Amino acid sequence: MYQTAQIIVIAALTAFSSALPQSSQGGAELQGLGTFNNYASQNTKNCDGLYAGKGTQELANNAANKIYQAALSDVSRGLGEYYCNYSERDSRNHPDQCTDEVSGTTYLLPNYSSYTAPGCPGAPCGKCYTVTNKANQKRITVQVVDACPKDTAWNYCKALATNPADNIPASGRCADPNTNQVDMDLSAYPALTGQSYQNGVTPNLDITITPNPGCTVS
Repeated sequence: MYQTAQIIVIAALTAFSSALPQSSQGGAELQGLGTFNNYASQNTKNCDGLYAGKGTQELANNAANKIYQAALSDVSRGLGEYYCNYSERDSRNHPDQCTDEVSGTTYLLPNYSSYTAPGCPGAPCGKCYTVTNKANQKRITVQVVDACPKDTAWNYCKALATNPADNIPASGRCADPNTNQVDMDLSAYPALTGQSYQNGVTPNLDITITPNPGCTVS
């Protein structure tokens, strides 16, 4: 009787623990949101130092290996929060940083020549993930080459458009801790959808995310 009760308790605890949400750090599949960015146009990326002196075969977006560049939100609880060295002005989301209007919209960005984005030494540079488009099960490998900081003007300005209809919600600008956001290079969109990327038209994607240690650079 005692042994039977023990077995029942252990089984109940096992079932309870398996039902708990798990971080992808441990290998569990996560539900997430895929957004897109033109990493090829960036002069610098947060993780540039990781690749210094390494062969091109280890770089993200390698054509032969079909590895796409990406960044993770710094506040995502599921993917693992990380540290960014925000200035006082950024940590308070100063609207006067948001000076440049995007042509054809009231969408605002900081000035390229005067604004310096925070560095994020805690970003998981070089880590790889398998990203799957839930709509069609197409999947790709992405590698972290940059950071997506919640409190940088490149992100918080997206919520300060002069026309509120142009504002981007927190879940689409790396600002929602409950959204596992993977911000991928534009070239990943056709691979996940079979369609061309169209700026301002292409929707974000519902995705699943799992760690892929096979291509991780350290």
